[in-house]
Amino acid sequence: MMELFLMKSGYMLEIPAQTITWSGQRFQAARKIEATIFKDKSGYHDPPQVTEGDTVLFKWRGAELFRGIVMDRGQNKSGLMTITAFDLLQYLLLNKEVYGASFAGKRLDQVATRICKDFGIPHVPFPNTAHKIKTLLVDTETALYDILLRGMVQTHKATKKRYGVYSRQGKMYLSEIKTDDLQWVLELGNNMTDFNYITSIQETATKVKMVSGEGAKPVTVTVVDSAGKTRYGTLQYYEKVTENLNKAQLTARAKKVLAEKKGVKKTLDVECIGIETVTSNVGIRVRIPDINVNGPYFVDTDTHTFSGNKHTMSLKLVLKNEYPEVEEPTAATSTGTGSSSGEAAATGKAAEVVKTAKSYIGDLTYGYGVNNIPGGKGDCSAFTQFVYGKSSVSIGRTTAVQVKKGRKVATADAQAGDLVFFKGTIPERGPDAISHVGIVTRTGYCISLGGSGCKEHGYTKATSSYWGKHFAHIRRVL
Repeated sequence: MMELFLMKSGYMLEIPAQTITWSGQRFQAARKIEATIFKDKSGYHDPPQVTEGDTVLFKWRGAELFRGIVMDRGQNKSGLMTITAFDLLQYLLLNKEVYGASFAGKRLDQVATRICKDFGIPHVPFPNTAHKIKTLLVDTETALYDILLRGMVQTHKATKKRYGVYSRQGKMYLSEIKTDDLQWVLELGNNMTDFNYITSIQETATKVKMVSGEGAKPVTVTVVDSAGKTRYGTLQYYEKVTENLNKAQLTARAKKVLAEKKGVKKTLDVECIGIETVTSNVGIRVRIPDINVNGPYFVDTDTHTFSGNKHTMSLKLVLKNEYPEVEEPTAATSTGTGSSSGEAAATGKAAEVVKTAKSYIGDLTYGYGVNNIPGGKGDCSAFTQFVYGKSSVSIGRTTAVQVKKGRKVATADAQAGDLVFFKGTIPERGPDAISHVGIVTRTGYCISLGGSGCKEHGYTKATSSYWGKHFAHIRRVL
């Protein structure tokens, strides 16, 4: 029997829910419920008034499954009301912070404790995670959960222990995930009612080609899955690596990518009788004789549906319970948040350019095609043209012209005063069209004039999730 309650100080009010879905996904922090509530038009049996910020409690067969905060409400003409609530881990996703180097040398549990304290997140005492993290720099505004995820990845690399966070009874927990502990068996014809099994080579690679470095002597590496190539033909994955890697490093990277991309890709979704403890991250054994499946899987996404006394669940399964790829600070930024790494090296006109660019932070308004920086408005290339012009350096008016000036340099060799170009920020031009430009101020950071004004921001994936994915290359014009 399902029960939904509105929690008030010292008492609870039952909410007459028709259906409730309870769901979650690996490494997405918060779980949520979506409840449909019938409102009696006669007015005699109105449900309790639920508003944003209220706490709701969901029980199934007398046991608490969920406690969280109402974030969304809705109602239609027929009187059907809906609410969506997330557990307290949603605050790890909604809040961002810049912690700089303050987490250097701290353990994952210490980082989690600090975050909970700073943001008022109730929690139990966390276990000692042993590994002292060396490179957990947060120089730009970063979601709290992403900070913890970086810590989990680095702790796993050092200790081989996999940790996760979850919410229970209104408190946050950090605990080790036992990936080899298979808790349930799901079997077609027993507790499994349906499945959808898809195999595909649409995203398969039988050949990986990687190139690193700039100039006349780039390093190129090619690795091949010979058996896969014979069977499926040449399916090449190509990557231009932004870092400067030697041949051995590039080969190791290419082999890792090939190992992930070779072979037939398989996805398995199942429909089952509901089991409350089968949620994301949990290991299970799956038996489907029809397709010769009999082995361990892990729950990637789970959606549990409750209606009256009925409980069913839909699961998306994966073969490996691995952390997602996360961007980590590069060696160049691992010494802290200060600007000395790139800016201290700037001399002469480069120093003048950086100084001029910084003097306009917060003082300009963006206007596409506008070229009036002295009047306080312009676009990205108008800004770079003006700043360089102040030092008697002509780079042209538009990004199309500026991207042809000077010479391309490796990302790792960027210096303050270089131009940094971005692609794909204007969708209608296409994903590979150069569409934005800024001026490097220090390792990993630049100043540019964009929609939010003139500001300093990261340009690598380690320093900015947005600009990092649009980064194109660096050019030296001084």
